[in-house]
Amino acid sequence: MGHLIRNGERRQVNDHIGFQSSLHNDAADLLPDEGARHRFEAIVDRAADARSTWLPVEEQMRATRAELHRVESHRQQLILTRSAHRPGADKEDKQGRDLDKQASELTEKLRRLIAREATAAARMRNCGILASRCRAFLAPGGLPSPARLASVSPIALSEILERGERTIDALERLRLRIRELEAHAHQIRSAPFPSEAKKRDAAALIARLAERGAPSISAMIDDNASEIAWPYTLQKHNLIAVVPDANTRVVGTASGQVPDVIGLLCWALRDTLTEKVNELIETNSDDTAALPADEREKQLAQIEADKLMTERKEAALVQAAQAAGEAVEHRHDISVLAALQLELVTQSR
Repeated sequence: MGHLIRNGERRQVNDHIGFQSSLHNDAADLLPDEGARHRFEAIVDRAADARSTWLPVEEQMRATRAELHRVESHRQQLILTRSAHRPGADKEDKQGRDLDKQASELTEKLRRLIAREATAAARMRNCGILASRCRAFLAPGGLPSPARLASVSPIALSEILERGERTIDALERLRLRIRELEAHAHQIRSAPFPSEAKKRDAAALIARLAERGAPSISAMIDDNASEIAWPYTLQKHNLIAVVPDANTRVVGTASGQVPDVIGLLCWALRDTLTEKVNELIETNSDDTAALPADEREKQLAQIEADKLMTERKEAALVQAAQAAGEAVEHRHDISVLAALQLELVTQSR
C-alpha cells in the first residue's frame, strides 16, 4: 500500500526543508549576487511547495483509509446479523449491496490517492534534500578555505539541445551521461594499484618497523649492564565494564607499553619478511588492470570536471523548464555549484 510518513518522519522532512528564516538569511548572505540568491530562494521555495502539496494528499489518504475501514466493519456486522437468521433479509441485502459499492469506490479512490501520495512524497524528499544540501554548503564553515563563491555565465540552451531535441529528452541524455561518468569513476577507484609500487610501500613499512624494533645493547657496552633493552611500543585497548545492579555498561580505553613483537620480527627477519610479503603481493595483484596513483588522481579529476560541466547543463535545462511552468525538478544529489550556477574561486591569504 502507500507510503505513510509518520510523526518522526515528518520531523525529518521538516529538518530537510528547514523553514528557519535565520538559516535562510545566513545562507543567502554568502551568495555573490542577486541572481544566485534568486536561484537559492527558488530551490527553497520549491521544497516548501512540495511539502504543502504532499500534506493534504497524505491527510486525504488517511481519511479515506479510515472511512474504508468503517464501511468494511459495517459490512462485516451485516454479514454476522444475516447469519443469525434475523428478519429483514431484503433490507439487509440492499444495505450489503450499498456497502459493497461504497467499499469498491473507496478502494479505487484509495488506490489513486496512494499513487498521488507516493509521487508527492518523492518530490518532497527530493526538493527538501537539495534545499538542505544548499544550506549546509552555504553555512559557516561549509566552504573550503580559502575560497569564495562567484557566479558563472549561464549556458545557452542552443549549446545544450541537439537539433530537434526536446528538453525532457536532453535531460535524460545528460543524466545518463552523469551515470556513465559515476560508473567510470567507480571503476577507476576500484582498480588495483601496480604490484611494484606496493612492493616498495611494503619494503618501506618493514624497514620502519625494523628500525623501531631493534633492541639496544648500549647499556651492556657502556655501563656493564647485563640486560638487553628490548623494544616496547604503546598499545591502546577498548574496555567495557558491566555493572549488573545498575544494568549499565561503562565504556573506556586503556593504554600501556608492551613488547614490540612485530618490530622485533621485522628487525630479525627483515629480508625474509620482505620476500614473503612480495610473494603475497604478486599472488594477489592484477597488473593488467592496475592504475598508478598519479594517473588515478588525474583521471578522477577529469571525470569530476566533466561531471560538473554536464550538471551545469542539466541545471540550465531544469531552470528553463521550471520557468516555462513544467513539472521538472533538480536531482537531490546534483552539485550545489551547478544548481546555484556558482564556482569556487581561491582567495590569496
